[in-house]
Amino acid sequence: MSNTIRRNSEAPPDQWLTMSNQGTDCFLELLLLAASALEQTPVQRGLIAFLADQREINRIAPGTAGFDVEEMPWESDSRLEDAAFLTRVIEAAKNPSGWGPLDYLPEEQIVFPWLDRFAEMILAASGE
Repeated sequence: MSNTIRRNSEAPPDQWLTMSNQGTDCFLELLLLAASALEQTPVQRGLIAFLADQREINRIAPGTAGFDVEEMPWESDSRLEDAAFLTRVIEAAKNPSGWGPLDYLPEEQIVFPWLDRFAEMILAASGE
């Protein structure tokens, strides 16, 4: 089974991010590790908690952790700031110096394009 992340329900399939269960775990673990090193507002903590929930869902019920970016717990008054925060998280997730807690080495050629696609979705959902 696999998990799919989309910008919204109208996004065409060629803009979806589809990952295996193991790939989803890696993708979300990298984001969560990177976010833990960055200062967060309450709204940003909520966005990261949403991603942490998706990781737990994937572990409990593999193949059911997909979501739409526009359904994340955004707040309209800080949406641009929060999208910029998530973009910083995504860039930080690519830095191997933050991977220390992992007991494996992520496959950069696989995970980095996923992170890049996710950044594109975040920016599109923010209106930038």
